[in-house]
Amino acid sequence: MIPILYLSHCGSNIGGGETQLYYLVKHLNKNLYQPHVICPDDGVFADQLRDANIPTTILKLPPWRKVRYRFTRYKAAAELSTFIKKNKIQLVHTSDSWLNKYLSYVKEHLNIPVISHVRNLHTSAHVKKYAFDEMDHIISISEQSRIPLLNAGIPSDKIDIILNCVDLSIFKPVPAKGENGVRKFIVGLVGRIEPFKRQKDFVEIASHVIKHCPNISFHIIGTTLNAPKHRAYEKEVRQLVSKKKLDNFIHFTGHRDDIHIAMQELDILVTLSAGSVIAEAMATGKPVIGTPIGSTSEMIVDEVTGWVISTDLIDGIASKIVQLYNDKNLCRQMGVAGRNHAESTFSTNEHIRKVQDVYSRYLSDIE
Repeated sequence: MIPILYLSHCGSNIGGGETQLYYLVKHLNKNLYQPHVICPDDGVFADQLRDANIPTTILKLPPWRKVRYRFTRYKAAAELSTFIKKNKIQLVHTSDSWLNKYLSYVKEHLNIPVISHVRNLHTSAHVKKYAFDEMDHIISISEQSRIPLLNAGIPSDKIDIILNCVDLSIFKPVPAKGENGVRKFIVGLVGRIEPFKRQKDFVEIASHVIKHCPNISFHIIGTTLNAPKHRAYEKEVRQLVSKKKLDNFIHFTGHRDDIHIAMQELDILVTLSAGSVIAEAMATGKPVIGTPIGSTSEMIVDEVTGWVISTDLIDGIASKIVQLYNDKNLCRQMGVAGRNHAESTFSTNEHIRKVQDVYSRYLSDIE
């Protein structure tokens, strides 16, 4: 088996990036590769990896570009290199491009291939800032996140687009049950509570919808990182809920370990960012309404598995929620189409095959 090292951005929380990394290392062909994961801190994600018998090490990798870490980053990079040599690692794959500079250090000092996964939108300036030109290969989750790389001069043959995946055996629809006329129609938004996920806009959407849909509930599913900026944003979201007198309509569920069950409880998923939650909702048979950001337009089949709303964000999404609230047959049809699309497009087997094809280009001599 060829040892491969994965660098995770987080070990204490589970977001979309962590979920995708977990799928990769769990389903990797263990006859060919032995995954090792380094997390910068301990917690629920590190525990999840250990429970799956994935060798996991905690090693603090401070933000490379922050001035206050200009000395400790080199110490951390040296510790990372020592780990790589000790475990005979043959390739390093970062699950978050913010760690690219550590890969550059490894490539320079150990001369082994390095691969960066692009899960966020970048500008051309970010491409240079985060040393994408020093990577051997780049995996992008969407065409939209690939374009800035090309515009910054990264050769197209160094970039592969591999969409996010979902475990279809876990995320699956539940058998339809008879409606008793009492159950609320539930609309959910899943993700960490932070500005990028736009929970405040979700509250605005809810305020428009409840004027037309009395028997409805909105779930904000996710927690907040222990950072001042994120805590302040959560406070703003909760204050907006109170200001608009939506406390009886909007529910903060916090972190859900059983996210597949949380998805089954929804009737619709709304996403105002992007990510693996789209595949998870479709696999669970739920229509998805999103905006043209990141991989969203490439994952949602517009007007078939949901909608991609490009203009009049608040009113546009609110009107589609009202439409599905009033047309339960359409809601079910879109859910069935979403499951079918997930089975054909987002399977872990296809995802792993494509990633391993990338590895084989750099490890063929070893294999």
